[in-house]
Amino acid sequence: MNIDKIKKEFPIFDEKIQNNDLVYLDSANSSQKPRVVIDRINEFYTKQFSNVGRSVHYLAVAATNLYENTRVSVQKFINAKDKNEIVFTKGATEALNLVANTLGQNYLQEGDEILITELEHHSNYVPWHFLRKSKNIKINFAEINEDGEITLEEIEKKITTKTKIISITHLSNVTGAILPIKEITELAHSKDIVVVVDGCQGAPHLKLDMQDLDCDFYAISCHKMYGPTGLGVLYGKKKWLEELPPYQGGGGMINEVKKDRISYGDLPNKYEAGTMATAQVIAFDQSIKFLESIGIDNLVKHEAELVEYGQELLQKNNSVKLIGNPKNKGGVLSFTIEGIHPHDVATILDEDGVAIRAGHHCCQILHDKLNIPASSRASVGIYNTKEDLDKLNDAINNCKKVFDLK
Repeated sequence: MNIDKIKKEFPIFDEKIQNNDLVYLDSANSSQKPRVVIDRINEFYTKQFSNVGRSVHYLAVAATNLYENTRVSVQKFINAKDKNEIVFTKGATEALNLVANTLGQNYLQEGDEILITELEHHSNYVPWHFLRKSKNIKINFAEINEDGEITLEEIEKKITTKTKIISITHLSNVTGAILPIKEITELAHSKDIVVVVDGCQGAPHLKLDMQDLDCDFYAISCHKMYGPTGLGVLYGKKKWLEELPPYQGGGGMINEVKKDRISYGDLPNKYEAGTMATAQVIAFDQSIKFLESIGIDNLVKHEAELVEYGQELLQKNNSVKLIGNPKNKGGVLSFTIEGIHPHDVATILDEDGVAIRAGHHCCQILHDKLNIPASSRASVGIYNTKEDLDKLNDAINNCKKVFDLK
């Protein structure tokens, strides 16, 4: 791949940050947007705008067709069986809340147990916590090993006869650990346990195949996939989406409304209440085409090389301690520097034009387990190079000089 050519497709890199060329290492937070996505949003609003599924005039029909074309693109991209297994949401957070809420209504009973892990983002814990309060269910945690991984053996050990749901990340946004979702799903289904996957980090960095993974639900964050903000995707097996109740009520999700009864629309309309993020959905089709033009296998290989290079570089840097050393690792390099708070690290690196994330990354449980209040995190995307990681290392050295560290 010609990364320099790919990088030119992202207008943000024409900008100077603190009089430096931008080194963007915060893609796990949100990826930058290629020009084709930005232009598609502008084109839709200036030439094609209409609400979808509401009117029969030309613009409305055309917008509806474009909207549904994206649904088909997503279906093919993740290899779902049916386009109606693709539900558009306001984000992955809403997708996970949708699953927790509807399973809580129709599937879970008092005393049932949900298994999650110490790696989980708050979006894949807080919705289940709500059910712990309202339905008196129990949440169990699979524990990380010394490399920051969750093993299949640990999952199996934590399953009980009361476990009804396993809700688990595909790729940790802190340690970078890639979890064995296919094997976990096989184990879970052998015990009639539902599997929900937080794919916020998995979808941008891994090749997805729902038929191979066989999970029941998979949540995707589009803004981490070079797509627009305010948009998520929930993949759900058809049998579950048909069985579970709607998540929100309003226009678009109904079939018939009378004073004494309401019937709901067919899939996926049943879960898409109100005015949807039409421009974002239509632009996300360009995000998928962009990824397909690069090739997911090429993207995975490129990012794996970057992570390996970055690990070797930072491991040689005195005072820098990498968080986690999983055998199967995605595009995340989290670290601490002895004697410097992560927020100070991020602030000083920004002066060199190097953008990273600092904080607990919405993973307080994991940081508590590691006995640290926060960490610094560099995360890669398709536009990054080894030179970017060299600049990261140089900026870390500058930071250490400020604090008089060797």
